[in-house]
Amino acid sequence: MQPAARARENGLEHALSSIKKALPPKLRETAYAIACDVAAADGEASQEELRVLELIRHRLDIERLIAAGIERGARARFQTL
Repeated sequence: MQPAARARENGLEHALSSIKKALPPKLRETAYAIACDVAAADGEASQEELRVLELIRHRLDIERLIAAGIERGARARFQTL
């Protein structure tokens, strides 16, 4: 892995760790929902965005079934004709 990629990955891990420490557990699902809304806002999520959402889900300890419901809600809110 190149130094720039490693630094970016470490920066993301540091940011996610800081977010988890700052959030009370009852707001972690809300934070994940907001992240999903941001990813869905332009109508399509790139592979990189999906990977970051997966990292957020794991770091915030969001159960897979709960995450699926949150993700589906985000898709529904931002779906266009």
